[in-house]
Amino acid sequence: MIESIYTGITGVQAHQTRMNVIGNNIANVNTNGYKSGRVTFSDVMGHTLSEGSAARDGVAATNPRQAGLGVRVGSIDTNMSQGSSQDTGIDTDLSITGEGFFVVSDGQTTSYTRDGSFLFDKTGKLVDPGTGMVVQGNLARDDGTFKSETENLVIPLDRESKAKATSTIHLSGNLDVSGDGQGEPVWSTDTTFGLPATLAGNASLDYTGFTSGAGLKVTIDKGGQITESTLSVPPRTFPDRLALVAELNAQINVNGTLKGKVLFKANDLGQIVLRSTEGGEQVEVSVDNADPNANVVAALGLAPQAPAAGLKASDTSLLNDLANVGQDLTNGDVLRFSGTKPSGERFDGIFTYAAGTNDTVADLLKVVESAYGGVKAGLDTDTGKLILTDEVSGNRVVGFDLNVSLLDTGNGSGIFGDDPPFSYSTNTQVYDEKGDVHSLTVNFTKGTVANEWTWVATVDGLNPSAGNNGKAVFNEDGTLRTFESSDKSAMVFQNSGGTPALRVDIAAGGTERLGGLTQFVAPSSVSVRDQDGRASGRLVEVNIEDDGNIRGLFSNGESQVLGRVLLASFTNPEGLRRDGANLFAQTEASGKPVVGGAGSTVEGSIRSGSLEMSNVNLADEFVSMMVTQRGFQASARTITTADELLNELVNLKR
Repeated sequence: MIESIYTGITGVQAHQTRMNVIGNNIANVNTNGYKSGRVTFSDVMGHTLSEGSAARDGVAATNPRQAGLGVRVGSIDTNMSQGSSQDTGIDTDLSITGEGFFVVSDGQTTSYTRDGSFLFDKTGKLVDPGTGMVVQGNLARDDGTFKSETENLVIPLDRESKAKATSTIHLSGNLDVSGDGQGEPVWSTDTTFGLPATLAGNASLDYTGFTSGAGLKVTIDKGGQITESTLSVPPRTFPDRLALVAELNAQINVNGTLKGKVLFKANDLGQIVLRSTEGGEQVEVSVDNADPNANVVAALGLAPQAPAAGLKASDTSLLNDLANVGQDLTNGDVLRFSGTKPSGERFDGIFTYAAGTNDTVADLLKVVESAYGGVKAGLDTDTGKLILTDEVSGNRVVGFDLNVSLLDTGNGSGIFGDDPPFSYSTNTQVYDEKGDVHSLTVNFTKGTVANEWTWVATVDGLNPSAGNNGKAVFNEDGTLRTFESSDKSAMVFQNSGGTPALRVDIAAGGTERLGGLTQFVAPSSVSVRDQDGRASGRLVEVNIEDDGNIRGLFSNGESQVLGRVLLASFTNPEGLRRDGANLFAQTEASGKPVVGGAGSTVEGSIRSGSLEMSNVNLADEFVSMMVTQRGFQASARTITTADELLNELVNLKR
């Protein structure tokens, strides 16, 4: 009888323990990262009254007779299921999706938690503000790789991003093939044909003794109208005359005064030639030194203050002697012409250039005469313009229209039209090693050759010492064929103040992220879409990514990985011991932790700006509480009933 009282006590005690666990679950229903507990019962084995007996002579086997001694708590398990996620908008609040625990330490003890309500303290440590323990992770090296040591995550809030010199810029966009409506360079009925004013000399290729201010002053006198400006010659050595000519023409292309009025060429005699792009007796060109201490004129082999006058063109003039030819025509080049007669009837034809046999103005005019029919073609002796005379009446034909264009075969020939070369400029900022900003301008000029543009780069309005000009050549379908500098060098600009020279590769081809240069009939839109330099910057924001990487954003637009939050996983996470303050401790049952990056070593991922809520299910807890209450009441009733029976037993003596 006494045993039944003790049996009832075990039931009361077991259900009391279960009620304690349920009450703790309900109390922590709003605790971040809390994992609910669950109690399981097991019976207490008592004494055996009989082991039972085996079957014998028609008698069946008998069962054992055992009397239990009550119930006990079999286990108190931790439910490690995922809790719901609650957005907080605080970047340092972290939640884990999937397996894993945050690792925190006070310098002596390492603990584990699912509660990611962290913040940075005044020293830059990422800490749990409730316990003061520091979140553990890997700090990053300057190259973005992680150190192998697991240590306190300390992100100095006054950290700076070092300046980086620009080494590459990427050009992207379109160059309008129509030249902003001007079309391909052509000769028309309004074109004035004449021989250019020409200066020729044997140029030196070594200008290293010059200063950056050395220049060539060019003067154009057109019937008393003076045009004058200065071209600068970079202080360097040129590999050949073609490179020198390219440099000088590049300076012309960015000179608003001289652009489209003069041109440098390299002739077959090994000389360089400065010539006007407009011919006739009214045009004179002369040169002088911009700086009397730097004799650029002599270095170019020219004569200072010795004007060269242009001449009128005649039928016998060679086509390549005309001022209207930019780059010499070569054998096989085709000039296509088309036009309309005063009656509206169209005529057209082609002229194929052949040196020595079909290379004069008269040869071209004969083909025009044949295509038109019944006329004599020539040049007006006063104006230098094309005229047609009726063979029968001898009267000049008026009201006709004629346009001549070059079908370029890719050999670099070109002709000038009536309009100056079309140009388009783009500007961007580049940085030197100290983070100083410089203005880089790239100017594109549509040349006399079809599908070819020249480009010139200047920095802060000054000419770089190398790699500052070149050509962009396009295929017939508008895609880029080649883009390179004339001297095959990267752009080199020497800074002042002891800063190393700025060396920039100018790229125009397509990349995975950017298209390259194109030449279509569409508005010009070339710009520098990407450059890898930056100024120095201060840390303005810290973001934590899904893989735990802590990325710093700096005021210069740079982002750097500064460290990463590590996660720990266990073979048996239910075996961890609760230490309070939402912390767990390793035990023999849990096994040793595996610590590593989220999404790689540990399958869980980290979400910034949210916290994991408790996984307590109130409905389940209330049901368990009612069941526990009934179990407690029944066990208590066992005690009172046994007491009454004992009372009756005592009363038998009366």
